[in-house]
Amino acid sequence: MIQSKDCCKILKGKGNKGTTTVIFALLLTTILGFAAFTTDIGIIVMERSKLSAAVDSAALAGAQELVVNPENSGTMAQEYVLKNQPEARSISISIDPDNRGIEVSAVETANIYFARVLNNSFADISTLAKARIENIKSLSGARPLAVVQQTFVYGREYTLKEGAGDGTTGNYEALALGGTGGSNYSGNMLDGYEGTISVGDLIYTETGNMAGNTHSTINQLINRCDHDPPCTYDSYKVNCPKVIFVPVVDTLAVNGRKCVRVLGFATFFLGGVTGDSGQADVTGRFITYNMQGETANDIGDFGTYGIRLVR
Repeated sequence: MIQSKDCCKILKGKGNKGTTTVIFALLLTTILGFAAFTTDIGIIVMERSKLSAAVDSAALAGAQELVVNPENSGTMAQEYVLKNQPEARSISISIDPDNRGIEVSAVETANIYFARVLNNSFADISTLAKARIENIKSLSGARPLAVVQQTFVYGREYTLKEGAGDGTTGNYEALALGGTGGSNYSGNMLDGYEGTISVGDLIYTETGNMAGNTHSTINQLINRCDHDPPCTYDSYKVNCPKVIFVPVVDTLAVNGRKCVRVLGFATFFLGGVTGDSGQADVTGRFITYNMQGETANDIGDFGTYGIRLVR
């Protein structure tokens, strides 16, 4: 009888061990499955993030190209996608009828692990981005010159500052931004006003012709452009010193130092400064330009834009 009981104990022990082994195997399979599933999620999230960044960059680049060269916008967007994510495919690009927006989408295939249990080793990831061009509402870096609201024509030469005898009494289209006097005026002309100007702001005009300061600073700006070949209004380097932003105002028919209202911003490519005997006429050609700044759609369009992702 003792031997029989011992035998039963031995058999019972072996049965427990076998059950534990089965349970352990099932638990291990489940744990490995969850680990693989978690890995798949991580891979998909990472690849989607990379593809999304590439598509976002492509939409922004395409929108920037819409500002200066609309015909090349789609090509530029596609190049950006492939440059940042060479594995992308099914790239689709559409441009809004008003040439103020571009939408980019793409698909990429990611290698996954857990789904192989279901005989599927791949997952398609897709993403979409849209960028819109909007009018600049606020910016810093404006020059102390102003132009009156009007319909500007690309490439046309405009007078940005009148010489003595050409302006309203005591006012020759110069601005007093953040202060008054020749030194403040020269600093703003050379480096741009460091403060922020917004549509709706009231800003002061500067009194006097500022002929000497104008000749000196405009010539310095022009000489700072050392690009080869030299920049022109229709072919220039980004951030060229000859590209300047000026406020568009409601009127300049004021005498002396008076307030004028900002309606928007226009961009010009400096032509030069002429005049002598106390005169200083500044000219520039109107261009369209994209820059950093607060944007809005409910303000006047004067050719200076900001770009933002809307989707």
